[in-house]
Amino acid sequence: MRMEDVDARKAYIQKVRNSFDSPARNYEFETGGSTKGEANEGFSFFKIRLLIAVVLFAAYVYCDRTGTFFYGYSAEDVAKEIAQDLDYQKTGEELVQAFHQIMQSE
Repeated sequence: MRMEDVDARKAYIQKVRNSFDSPARNYEFETGGSTKGEANEGFSFFKIRLLIAVVLFAAYVYCDRTGTFFYGYSAEDVAKEIAQDLDYQKTGEELVQAFHQIMQSE
């Protein structure tokens, strides 16, 4: 390599290095760019799910404290349904049978 080529290469490398040190350049992590899965305004689906969960829990506690029935279910009935251990194998078989009955009737 000639000395002119070496000097030109050094100048090019220095130019590239200086372009990264530019104070006017804004990187994504500096500008507060949106994170994956969230909207630009900061409103996310997680907030909606959390709000629904809080409202449901508050309704359950209210019904439990006051003894209120909601569509014929008390808080005790809801607690029993949640604690109930389901047999998923049996449920799957029932769904398959129901599907076959629907398909045969058409």
